[in-house]
Amino acid sequence: MFLRFDLKKVNTSGLYYKNDGQIPSSKIKNNKIINSNITFTKPYKIQVRASKMINGKILPKKKTLDFSPSETLLNAVKKAAKKYEQMMDNLSSYKINQEEFSKTMLYKDVFEKYIQYKIDQYKHRDDKGEFDYKERESFHNKWLQSILNKPIGEIDEEDIQNAVINIKKAGRSERTSRKVYQFTNPVFKYFNMKAKKFGNEISSPALQRDLSPLNNQRGLDLELEEIKLLFKKLKSYRITPAREIFMFLMHGRRLNEVLTLEWHEIDFKNNTYLIPKEKNKANKDMTYKLSHRLKEMLESIGIKENGYVFTQEKDKSKPYSASTLHDHWKKLNTSIVKHQIRNCIVVYLKNKMRITDNVIAGAILGHKQNKTITDAVYGQLFYKVFGDTLDEMLDDIFDEKPVAKQNEQDKLEELEKLFPNKSKEELKKVLEILG
Repeated sequence: MFLRFDLKKVNTSGLYYKNDGQIPSSKIKNNKIINSNITFTKPYKIQVRASKMINGKILPKKKTLDFSPSETLLNAVKKAAKKYEQMMDNLSSYKINQEEFSKTMLYKDVFEKYIQYKIDQYKHRDDKGEFDYKERESFHNKWLQSILNKPIGEIDEEDIQNAVINIKKAGRSERTSRKVYQFTNPVFKYFNMKAKKFGNEISSPALQRDLSPLNNQRGLDLELEEIKLLFKKLKSYRITPAREIFMFLMHGRRLNEVLTLEWHEIDFKNNTYLIPKEKNKANKDMTYKLSHRLKEMLESIGIKENGYVFTQEKDKSKPYSASTLHDHWKKLNTSIVKHQIRNCIVVYLKNKMRITDNVIAGAILGHKQNKTITDAVYGQLFYKVFGDTLDEMLDDIFDEKPVAKQNEQDKLEELEKLFPNKSKEELKKVLEILG
């Protein structure tokens, strides 16, 4: 049983004393405590009850507070009254949030809240990574202007499809057009997470389940001479560290592999560097030769013991931004995208150097291993042989005098020293593949 309060000069709305027999009957009238001058011999409780009409329904909240016998009833009532005010304020905020996360809420407002939510979420992750919101903001401002000022509940599949069509009309890749789905669907998912408690859940028009498998291949129209001109332009680019990053790309690395490369992954003694499985698509640790060109580039920016090799200007603890590099790429005014540097390497190695597809894909570009050729043939252990092949390609492209070539016997002897656990037949097979 609970007793209410009727005390002068004190607001006791929503406060109820849990009757435990400690309140004398002389201080109770009509089931209400009328005098706070009471001596307690044991702990006592006051229940705080708050309620508010929301959307035609009463939303109740209650909280029971415990007090020691040394706490006067008047002080306890004052503390409970403050708690009541807090609970009523929270209910008012609850109503505001309900109205905020409605189907009439503009998509751009939901997007802003989603970005802040993800930034806060990443701050508390164990890996201390950072949510890359800049690319999403840039993409929305460039390709999704048509839905930014539209109520989120009115956006349908046609709106999403129109954005995809506009990207394709602009000549962008299928991978770029799919970002419409990849960047908007999480926003709808976030909205539903916040709004479903109010009955405002909506179906996302940007679900990817009906999309066909990705086909991101883009034809490369450059001739061999045009590839040479492009690579020379990249090599002579004046701004660092964009120039150094371009050099790694011309060695077959993916952009993310370069931007996340760390100093401890580079072995200057053995002239190798490692792209761990967590950072590559082959899903296995990949070792590559640290060519004299890469080594010179790294020396030019200053070799360090740890941290990212390429860092942001203002915060050296963070890797260089892909969007910043993209700004440098646009200044080159070339007809291809950065990722197509790898296509250039394929074209040049096949048509000029006469290297087979399997060697190019597995050992140089770091694709998943082709099951028709075993690791014994071109596994990552043979990074030096394939690194030499890439050096020869760049020598030819840059019209630079190559280092004197070894004869087959010299190459075989060097490989035997590097890989004593491999048979001579296996090592010969590698040399045969490279021609």
